[in-house]
Amino acid sequence: MEKYITLITNTTTPLRKSPQRLTLRPTTPEDTEAIARLLFSSYDESTFVTQEDAQRQVKEILAGTYGEFYPEASPLLIDDNGRAVAVLLSLKNRLDHNGPEETPTLLELITAPSRRREGIAEELITYALDIMQNHHYDEASTHISERNAAALALYLTLGWQRWTPQDDALLP
Repeated sequence: MEKYITLITNTTTPLRKSPQRLTLRPTTPEDTEAIARLLFSSYDESTFVTQEDAQRQVKEILAGTYGEFYPEASPLLIDDNGRAVAVLLSLKNRLDHNGPEETPTLLELITAPSRRREGIAEELITYALDIMQNHHYDEASTHISERNAAALALYLTLGWQRWTPQDDALLP
C-alpha cells in the first residue's frame, strides 16, 4: 500500500516572488473532460488504466466524494489552443479527515509533462493559497505520495512542513 506524507502551510506566508504571469481561472464542472485528459496523460498506467478512469476520478472530486470541492481555490490553466495545461483541485475539507481539521486541502496538482519545470505549479499553489487566505483560512494541507520526490521537493521549497496528528495534540 502506498504511503502518503501530509504537509501543512500557513496561508498568510507570502510566496509570490513576482506578479502572477499566467492567466488562471477557477475550475468548473464543464472542465471535467479536459482535466481528465490532463490527468490521464500525466500519470503512469498503474494509476489510470483508461481515460474513463481519469474522468471518473475528476467527476468524483468535483461532486464532493472526497470532501467539499473548492472551485475558487482550484485554478486551471488553459493554453492558446484551448487545452488544459495545469490544474490544482482543492477541497474545503476532506471527508477522511486525513490532515488538520477545518483545513482546506490541495488534493490534485497536475501539470502536463511537456510544461513541467516552468514554475506553473508554484503559481497554482500561490493562487490557491491567496484565495484561501481571502476566505479567512489560516492553513492549508496536502498529501503527497512518499514516491513523488518532485512534488515533495516543490512543497518543502515553498515552506510547507510535515504534519502528524500529534502536532495538533500539542496545541493549547
